[in-house]
Amino acid sequence: MNRSPLCLSLSSGVPLLAAALLSLGGCSPAQDSASLVSVAAAQAKPQNQVAVARGKIDVEGGLLDLASPAAGVVQQLLIKEGQSVQKGQVLLRLADDAARADLAVAESEQQLAQTRLKARQERLPALKTTLTRWQAAAKQGAADLQNVDEAAHSLRDAQAEVDIAAAEASVAKHKVEQLRALQQRHELRAPEAATVIRLTAHAGSMLQSGSPVAVLLPQRPLIVRAEVNESFVAAIREGMKAHVAVDGDGGAARLEFPSATVLRVSPVYGPARLQDDTQRGPVRVVESVLVFDQPPVNAKVGQNVRVSFHE
Repeated sequence: MNRSPLCLSLSSGVPLLAAALLSLGGCSPAQDSASLVSVAAAQAKPQNQVAVARGKIDVEGGLLDLASPAAGVVQQLLIKEGQSVQKGQVLLRLADDAARADLAVAESEQQLAQTRLKARQERLPALKTTLTRWQAAAKQGAADLQNVDEAAHSLRDAQAEVDIAAAEASVAKHKVEQLRALQQRHELRAPEAATVIRLTAHAGSMLQSGSPVAVLLPQRPLIVRAEVNESFVAAIREGMKAHVAVDGDGGAARLEFPSATVLRVSPVYGPARLQDDTQRGPVRVVESVLVFDQPPVNAKVGQNVRVSFHE
């Protein structure tokens, strides 16, 4: 079969798919041929993959493991698994009857100290006025210096009593603040917005200080921690793009997430946790952290993924 030179050049320089299209339709006009060449050229230039690594989906900083701030019995558990919580929200309260009783006594002592201070302070203006009058009278010869000295002595004593009462009121105030802080230790609050993943305590539980209570998933963007084999570390750099797909068998292996960008590459080597080589022994890797270009759908923290780095 006779073909024009244009048809020959196309069929010899483009992929099989483009050549098949040309043979089906004959040699089309120049604009159609140019279009097919452009499509074929685009298909002939796949992204240059430089490395593949295994990884896990995570959140920056990891999950939050919350522990009991003090020893005591759980009086109220105000959350359940799967619940979303806000920063500062009370999650758990321990029984604090003794702490509340101590605080009530301290508050009463503070009130008494403040009342005593106020009473001492109210005496000062009258004593100052008396001293001023005696001093004026002494200048005019209507009183002797002994009266002035007695008035000054009374004022000094009253001022000393005020200073002591003020110190007692300050001590009482700080004691109340201390007991209030200790009482707050009987409450466990969310350090940031998060989702409750797991609870290890219930109402009535006896907890020790530091006993695990809950695990929270913070509401931060998901990241990927990929273990790059030492053989490919030189090919990875910050800002590089990557494909992320579920690392598993069957249909799950074909599930892909949005593209990701390398945020940072660790400056140190470490042992692999996601891969090993039974023939060569422990594998040395460098951790690479990637951020998704768009929030992934149905991604879960701890999910195994396969990362393909490309130029």
